[in-house]
Amino acid sequence: MPINKKLPMYIAVQLEDGDAIGCRRRAWLPLPATQAQFSKTLDRIQLERGDIIIADYAKKVPGLSHHSLMATPLAVVNHLADRLTKLNCEQILTLCAVCDTGYYFDTVERLIDYTYTTDSYTLLPGVTDEEALGQYYIGKSGMVVANAKLKTCIDRREFGKKLAAMEDGLFTPHGYLTSKIGWNPTPNIERAVPEALNLTGCLGEDLYGNWEDESIV
Repeated sequence: MPINKKLPMYIAVQLEDGDAIGCRRRAWLPLPATQAQFSKTLDRIQLERGDIIIADYAKKVPGLSHHSLMATPLAVVNHLADRLTKLNCEQILTLCAVCDTGYYFDTVERLIDYTYTTDSYTLLPGVTDEEALGQYYIGKSGMVVANAKLKTCIDRREFGKKLAAMEDGLFTPHGYLTSKIGWNPTPNIERAVPEALNLTGCLGEDLYGNWEDESIV
């Protein structure tokens, strides 16, 4: 299935004055945000870093729950948003397929891990059942069956079923998916770790951090 334009994904955080009584000052900040953009947003609603809380999130990311966002430091969420911008269309579609399996991507950290291990997953778009998988592999192998009677002897569904079992593959609405690292892996990867700056809101959350890449929060 050809993909001509990038699939949309976004994360935005709503910051709020944690000390205000009555009408609270709030502002939305699209992520990923640079340190300058973060500070400018606080200045716009006249907030001090020690007085802010996260009021809400808006997001369109497969597998990412609102609960997971609210339970994660803002610096980590910002890093996820930055990593997601580096995915191409095929990698985003594969992410959608993995999330449809019900495995693995249930936290912000695991979504970040995916962005470092995209080459561990293979998606065959449009191949959504055993018969389609069998037909795909027959075509891929270059098998030419000239005899019509012999062609009917090939049970594509059974062939695809055995292939899926052998590869531990999964069928999703987006296509057939395989993984080199299994479906509940603990990836041994190197990724940036935030350094807390002890800037907390009234909920006691770490709202700001310094990543290895100085251009982001």
